Amino acid sequence: MELKADTSEALDKWLGLDTWFKTHPSDMGRFYNFVDQYQKDHGYSFDEAALHEEIEHRVGRGGGVGEELRDIIRNRISLAYDILGFLKQTGR
Repeated sequence: MELKADTSEALDKWLGLDTWFKTHPSDMGRFYNFVDQYQKDHGYSFDEAALHEEIEHRVGRGGGVGEELRDIIRNRISLAYDILGFLKQTGR
């Protein structure tokens, strides 16, 4: 997946801490910042499979991730999809 530099940086900030997958407000804040930056750089839609692969690659640092993390990644991508849909619908 080809991400613009600012989006890639926001993704790295979200995934850069060992707690990225938790629902702590700080971790979710970094996730929301990534989604916001994605929308600014790429619009309201994305290839879910490609984004999943990109996140899994960055989290696994080239190796694989377990099923639990795959589920979390799927859930976050679904949430990002919903957020982008909301932003599009409301003209934001």
